[in-house]
Amino acid sequence: KVRSLEQQYQDITAAFSVSAKHVAFSASVFTGGAQGYIGPFNTETVLVFRHVATNTGNAYNPNTGIFSAPVRGVYHFEFYLHGHGHASHPAAASLIKNGQLIFTAFEGQPSYSVNSSNGVILLLESGDVVFVRLWQNARIYDTVNHHTTFSGHLLFPM
Repeated sequence: KVRSLEQQYQDITAAFSVSAKHVAFSASVFTGGAQGYIGPFNTETVLVFRHVATNTGNAYNPNTGIFSAPVRGVYHFEFYLHGHGHASHPAAASLIKNGQLIFTAFEGQPSYSVNSSNGVILLLESGDVVFVRLWQNARIYDTVNHHTTFSGHLLFPM
């Protein structure tokens, strides 16, 4: 079947609009008001980063803490955790893609401030989800200085 010129033009336009998609977000846990600890919990818990510095493309949901890839492409993510040292509660969380653990950030010591972080580049399909999950029995801390953050952006569409 031969496609009309209009149909071919629509296909080309759609291809370029996907390649020009802009996706980037950066958010922290602290939103104002009371600062303090998140955790420990008796189960792994999705961290919700409610203070959004930027959310170009609206792929990050600050109500759920979940990033959903709008287009197939290569994405970069990083997350930073801040905590206060505790003998039993490390600052520990994992980056999760579609329910699968990808990378972990862990720091545990009995006192003083602790900071852990990690980052990754992932090939995502449209609709894949990525989020940060706090470990069971772990805790983090955040303040107006926004130490605990989650960021990501589309490097290029595929």
